[in-house]
Amino acid sequence: MNNPDRINLFVLQMGLRLEQELTPEQLEQLQSEEVEQRAVDRALNFLSYRPRSREEVRRYLRRKETPPEIIETALARLDRLDFVNDRTFAGFWIESREHFSPRGARALKNELRMKGVERDVVDELVNDEQDEERALRAGRKKAMTLVNTTNIDYATFRNRLGSFLQRRGFGYQIVTKTVRALWKELKEEPEEELD
Repeated sequence: MNNPDRINLFVLQMGLRLEQELTPEQLEQLQSEEVEQRAVDRALNFLSYRPRSREEVRRYLRRKETPPEIIETALARLDRLDFVNDRTFAGFWIESREHFSPRGARALKNELRMKGVERDVVDELVNDEQDEERALRAGRKKAMTLVNTTNIDYATFRNRLGSFLQRRGFGYQIVTKTVRALWKELKEEPEEELD
């Protein structure tokens, strides 16, 4: 009971008066509310760094040895306050990946499912229609590094960039198309201009 103001709020909510003796039930209720508030505070601190999925918050509270019934009560409270929303979290995750580390639809779906987002939410928000564009964004920086490597040939470029893009979750056809496009854009066109 580290925060005396919070206890005072509980006291007011229960209609208690100063120097009133507490019944065992009232004491138990106060203790229960304190444990619940501590779980909510921990979850809010965890959420302060970045949005999280409901399952990430649940796992975090488990690691902090929070009793299961308190976890569910805390999550319900966070739901009511709209601090835990898997659809919002998935949107944040997808947008973040788009800007900082583009991935293919397959990789995005896998990441979100590992974070505990329900399959129907993932399927609704992630589709592979933008994979070509994502692959070009993901591969361009790596391709520029590769073409500046001394004596790089197309086969080496294709193998290295192709592996990189596959690890990012892009399918074979997208990888093949992207590798060709980036080779042509970065390697072949400048040489043609010199002729």
